[in-house]
Amino acid sequence: MGGEAFHTSLFVHNPDGIYSCDIDGNLLDANPAFEQMVGYTVEELKQLTLNAILLPEHMEKRERKVNEVLKGKRQHYELAMIHKSGRRIDTKVRSFPIVVDGEIVGIYKIVKDITEDKRLKEDLQVTRQQLDLFLNNSMDSIIVFDTEHRVLKVNEMFEKVFGWKEQELIGKEAPFIPDYLMDEKESVVQKVIHDRHVVTVETVRKRKDGELVHVSTFITPIFNEAGQVTAYVSTIRDISNRIQIEQALKESERRLRTLINAMPDIVIFKDGEGKWIEANPCILSFLNIQGADYKGKTDRELCKVADDFYREFLLNCEKTDQMVWANEGMTHLEETLIQKNGQTVTFDVIKVPIFYPDGSKKALLVIGRDITERKRTEKLLRKSEKLAVVGQLSAGIAHEIRNPLTALKGFLTLLQKDDKQGNGWYFDVMLSEIDRIESITNQFMAAAKPQAVSYEWHDMHKLLSNVLTIILPEAIMNDIEVVIDEQEKLPPIKCEVNQMKQVFINVLKNAIESMPHGGKITVQTVKVNEEQIFLRVTDTGEGIPKERLPYLGEPFYSLKEKGTGLGLMMCYKIIEEHQGKIHITSKVNEGTTVDIILPVHEPQKLAASGKEI
Repeated sequence: MGGEAFHTSLFVHNPDGIYSCDIDGNLLDANPAFEQMVGYTVEELKQLTLNAILLPEHMEKRERKVNEVLKGKRQHYELAMIHKSGRRIDTKVRSFPIVVDGEIVGIYKIVKDITEDKRLKEDLQVTRQQLDLFLNNSMDSIIVFDTEHRVLKVNEMFEKVFGWKEQELIGKEAPFIPDYLMDEKESVVQKVIHDRHVVTVETVRKRKDGELVHVSTFITPIFNEAGQVTAYVSTIRDISNRIQIEQALKESERRLRTLINAMPDIVIFKDGEGKWIEANPCILSFLNIQGADYKGKTDRELCKVADDFYREFLLNCEKTDQMVWANEGMTHLEETLIQKNGQTVTFDVIKVPIFYPDGSKKALLVIGRDITERKRTEKLLRKSEKLAVVGQLSAGIAHEIRNPLTALKGFLTLLQKDDKQGNGWYFDVMLSEIDRIESITNQFMAAAKPQAVSYEWHDMHKLLSNVLTIILPEAIMNDIEVVIDEQEKLPPIKCEVNQMKQVFINVLKNAIESMPHGGKITVQTVKVNEEQIFLRVTDTGEGIPKERLPYLGEPFYSLKEKGTGLGLMMCYKIIEEHQGKIHITSKVNEGTTVDIILPVHEPQKLAASGKEI
């Protein structure tokens, strides 16, 4: 190829714009790349002046550079041109003088479009400024590493937290990573390369003074255009305070858990939907669900986990929870749990609802204290108060009865001496009954003030025979059959005879009164062993409801319309003083059975009360 052809090819096919002009600035020629760059054809450009496609503020600069070229000096400079469409074109220009026969006759220019490069450079500058602004104003410590783990950059917060200046670290491996964590560093870097995304690690870093700091580190990979990791950015957040708070919270929770578990009270935490969150061993033991997965279950759902025996208790808890939420405040109530062994446990329960700020349900705290013994003590105190009243009444009644009885007994004694008609047996019965009435009044006095009682040996069969003689007329009047079933000869017992008569009469009278339309009373006597005898009175009367049986023997508790409950109370008291027991069983519309067990041995003395029992 000839030189001219080579020159033409270089001019036409050059990717940069090329044009030439005479010394007056008139365009001589331009290549296709220049035409494409400015949007004008050569013919259009020849009709224009080159200044027409320059930004006005760059005209003076162009004139200055042209003058330098015309002096024979090559020039390199940047100009901004205007595309035919009106958009700006940033260019880099190299100008050469055209010399013919030693004389400069024109200018030859090579123009490179640097619009995109300049934009990228400006964007990069803005990005760097933004990055510097972010790094220096970040509340976290930030480090940039290369792939060899050498430090490229750190921000001001890192310098402040860890004590090293950036100049001390550039190009060095991270001295702030403790030696014993180097293996961890390698594994984290490998994970970043493998997963190609951010990896978070909670670990420890070292300050310049050697102090260790708990941190949360976020490792982010930086990729090049080929997708290769070229660097890493580590964002370090000091979490020492958080760790301390968490440790303090855990310790507090541990102490609270220890306290709750040691409490004899039941403690339950439920969420706003009634699901169990936590419960202490006390309630788990009561419900026998120690090994069950109770968390996240409601009371109703726990019915499937717990024994069916506790279903009613759990469902009742659910109802009272709803009542507490409706009350919107702390609520006191009593809840009763019947255990498998038949014992009834009563809880004094406090339920505290907790709400979110918007008023929605958050949680429910349940604390229950076993007050079974307290309730039993209160019951005994109430009974003691009744007994105190009985004592006062008994003392008054006994005092009023004694005076007329003394007169009656005296006159009967006089009449007995003058008896000439053979009525001695009747006088004996009347005097015996007056003695019994006196004995009863003495017992009334004993209810108010314990007194010494005289115990003597008595034949049980004879004692029962005397009682039946007294009670039989009333039984016949009420169409009641009395059957005596003496299975064997009973040994004598040491007792206060009038008190024992009172017990048997009271029991038999209660049996008669329970059969207003007639019936049958069976009296059985059995020698249990050498130490005890057994007396059973069974009737076919109306019976006693099961729920009332526990209250029999309490003062002022009676099943009779006009009863006071004092008779049966005295029976319990007398048998107890004789070291015996009374046990009553009954079924409604079937009848009642009263079992009396008495010791054969001599009752012991109670030094504290000054009386014999």
